[in-house]
Amino acid sequence: MAMIELAADRRRGSGKELNRKRLVQGKVPGVIYGKGLETRPLEFGRRELEKFLATARRGTVVVKMSVSDGADSKESFAVLKEYQTDPLTDRVIHVDFYEVALGRKFRIEVPLKVRGKAAGIEQGGLLEQIVRSLEVECTPDNVPESIEINVSHLGIGQSMHLGDVKFPEGVQPVEKDLKMTLVSVQTPKVEEVVAAAPEEGVEAAEGASVAEPEEKEKQ
Repeated sequence: MAMIELAADRRRGSGKELNRKRLVQGKVPGVIYGKGLETRPLEFGRRELEKFLATARRGTVVVKMSVSDGADSKESFAVLKEYQTDPLTDRVIHVDFYEVALGRKFRIEVPLKVRGKAAGIEQGGLLEQIVRSLEVECTPDNVPESIEINVSHLGIGQSMHLGDVKFPEGVQPVEKDLKMTLVSVQTPKVEEVVAAAPEEGVEAAEGASVAEPEEKEKQ
C-alpha cells in the first residue's frame, strides 16, 4: 500500500501551559516511540495532521515521517498508535506514533471487512460478525488497509473461520487458532405464541357448581 508523508518538528519543552500555547498556534503535540528506541516529543501542523487522521480512520496506514530538528531532518517510518481529542470541541490535542523499521516485521491491528451477501440471509438467516479486526504480523511496506472475506456462500448455520481466510503475501495472523469463528449465519429466532391461561377468577366461576336454593319449609 502507498505510504503517507507527514512532516513534524522536534518539540522543545513540555508541560500543560506550553501545550496549550501550541494548540492556540495551530500546533498539535505528540510523541514517537518504538521497541528499543527513545521516546521523542514532536509537534505537528494541525491542518496537515487532521488531513492525515481523516485518512487513517478509514484503514491502517504507514507514515513516512520527516522530523525536523533545527537544521537537521530525519526520516522515520511509523504507524498511528492513538490520539486524544478535546471532549468539548472534538479536535485532536495529542497524537502517538509507533516507529517501525522497513524490512522488519511488527504486529498491528487490521480491520476485517465482510464482502458479499450471505445466501442464508435470503432464507431468513441473520449474519453475525464476531470479529471486527485481526492482529497481523508483517513489514511496514506490506501492511494491508484491511483483510476482506467473502461470505456470499454461507448458508444458515454456516460460519467462516480464521483458517478460511486468504491473507496477502507477507502477512500472517498472530492468532494461531485456525478454528476461531469470524462470521456466522444464525438461524432466525422463532417467537412461540403461548395461549394465555384463563384468569383464575374466570376459571373458578366456570367450574363452580351452583347451589340449589333451599326449599322453604312446608307449612
